[in-house]
Amino acid sequence: MKPTYKTIIQNYFQRFQAEVAMAAFSVKKPGFTEEETPDYYRLWFIHEGEGWLHFNGRRYEGKPGHLFLLPPGANQSYGSMEEQSLSLYWCHFRSAIGDTQLFELLQLPVRVEPPESDYVESLFVAMIDALRSDVFTRKLRVRAALLNIMASYLELCDLSDEAFSGIESLDKIDRVLEYIDLHLSENIGVNELARLAYLHPNYFISVFKNVVGCSPIQYVNLRRLELAKQLLESTDENVSGVAKRVGLQNHYLSRLFKQHTGLSPSRYRQIYRAVPARAQLEIEGSELHS
Repeated sequence: MKPTYKTIIQNYFQRFQAEVAMAAFSVKKPGFTEEETPDYYRLWFIHEGEGWLHFNGRRYEGKPGHLFLLPPGANQSYGSMEEQSLSLYWCHFRSAIGDTQLFELLQLPVRVEPPESDYVESLFVAMIDALRSDVFTRKLRVRAALLNIMASYLELCDLSDEAFSGIESLDKIDRVLEYIDLHLSENIGVNELARLAYLHPNYFISVFKNVVGCSPIQYVNLRRLELAKQLLESTDENVSGVAKRVGLQNHYLSRLFKQHTGLSPSRYRQIYRAVPARAQLEIEGSELHS
């Protein structure tokens, strides 16, 4: 996947908002069938037995360890095989407007098979337990379980460049992100970036925020910060030289570092290059016994 597409999708899922409406463990009798057009997302994880799903003109077989993600607004018929029961973990969740469109445009798979099936099952158990509890952290634990299940699902999705190329707004922003990465040491203005996207500056800012999740200038500064971190980690260049290479004055780079890491650039380098605490303890222990 192109680095710019990876940046876009990472920022998108960082902003992903969802609310779990229900989660449970169910056992379906042999020959069970049902047909629905839900207005919510469905996650299914098959525990035992086998089942089937008809969705978008295709039939999918479901076996233990299979994880399904079904978007809202589409007719779905499903059931268990005639000769055996089917047990599965499931949840229903709703997400922000616009998420459905992106899921469809990226052509995400309906079914994946996570290699860590025990881990995925434990996440469903944790979600169900949290939903039934009355602790004040209940919603946090439910959301954490859902996000981890979604991460396991997405890591098995083959998000090719072709999937992104058909999305006009992503194509426009892709050109802009590539330009930013190549010109971080220079002055970069919104008008200049808007021209690359063939958009009016005001409209460009709105499109950029919608795709990337922050304003163009905020993104430029974040990329400069990331490059500065890489230079501090991998080179011996002084902080002034690093600041120049990322297009910032020394004092402004220091201010950015303080805002985002709570450290000065020189302190960040010192900590990054320090011997890990565990390794240091091992070194000291070996010295005592030598």
